[in-house]
Amino acid sequence: MQPNREYILELVRKNDWSGGELGRRMGISRAEANRLLNGTRVGGKKIIAGLMKAFPDEPIERLFILPQVEPKGSSEVR
Repeated sequence: MQPNREYILELVRKNDWSGGELGRRMGISRAEANRLLNGTRVGGKKIIAGLMKAFPDEPIERLFILPQVEPKGSSEVR
């Protein structure tokens, strides 16, 4: 699961937050928040938890790019 950077950038602009403000709301450093916004930091437990903390009302499907999972086994119906 990786952050949906474009959507997060949109939320940050909409709320008129700086990287420092995003970091404060996520519980991470300003530098780490700026790395997230610049695309050089893409994930980890701290980032996932921080984004959910900063944007509690946003659906997880919008905040993150979820991996596509193929079902195991045959697709035949018996």
